[in-house]
Amino acid sequence: MKRTLISILIILLIFCGAGLLAAKHSGFLNTLFPQKVEQDIVNNELTSSPLENENNQLRQLRRDLEYQITNLEHEKTKLLEQITELQTELTEIKAKLIKQETKAINIEELAAYYQEMKPEAAVRIMDNLDDDIVVTILSLLEKKHTAKIIALMDPYRAALITQLLLNK
Repeated sequence: MKRTLISILIILLIFCGAGLLAAKHSGFLNTLFPQKVEQDIVNNELTSSPLENENNQLRQLRRDLEYQITNLEHEKTKLLEQITELQTELTEIKAKLIKQETKAINIEELAAYYQEMKPEAAVRIMDNLDDDIVVTILSLLEKKHTAKIIALMDPYRAALITQLLLNK
């Protein structure tokens, strides 16, 4: 009788153990004992294979790299836009510089023409020119020639031109 009772107890223990094991794997125990879930997660991480851990790390690394690539492409686009803007500005500045150089050359040539003119003829032409142009031309002429031209101008205009020459 003792043997039968011991056998029944062993069978009962085996069935209870199998039932608990099945409940654990099905997740039934997690609903009964929620604090156990965190421990099981930690246990699963500890018991997962090194290959699974490496795969998870590689997946995370891939996500990080894809994020960085996206950010770098965005930055690249911004930098390309800035380069385009700067090139446009540089082209505009070069065009203005060429225009100014051309204007300076033209003014110097014009001043050379006025240098060769008689002061009376130069005054007659300058009477019809803008004051800024007259000042620019006179500032490029020899001082003696400039003095003769100013002396022949209307006194009011000569005073104005003199002030403008002084401020230049």
